[in-house]
Amino acid sequence: MPNDISIPASVLDKARDFTLKDLLESPSFQCFIVSAIGNGTRNTSQFVDVMDEADEYLQWRLYKLMGAIPYETRRACFNEVGRIFRERKDDRYER
Repeated sequence: MPNDISIPASVLDKARDFTLKDLLESPSFQCFIVSAIGNGTRNTSQFVDVMDEADEYLQWRLYKLMGAIPYETRRACFNEVGRIFRERKDDRYER
């Protein structure tokens, strides 16, 4: 699966203004960030064709980070994201 998604440099520059730690400490983002990192680390094989050494190292670091988050916390984050998505989906169908 080729990755033809390109994030504009101006957005990447703005991303320097905060850290992963900031997002993980934020009650409104932490469950989504844990879920996204978990999904990403479980699906790296989908991007083998576009990976380079730096990306492989980043994946390893994120895999280690996920392993450091207690299972119960990861599970709670995934459950919360799932609940929010189900509620949004139900809300759309009720309209």
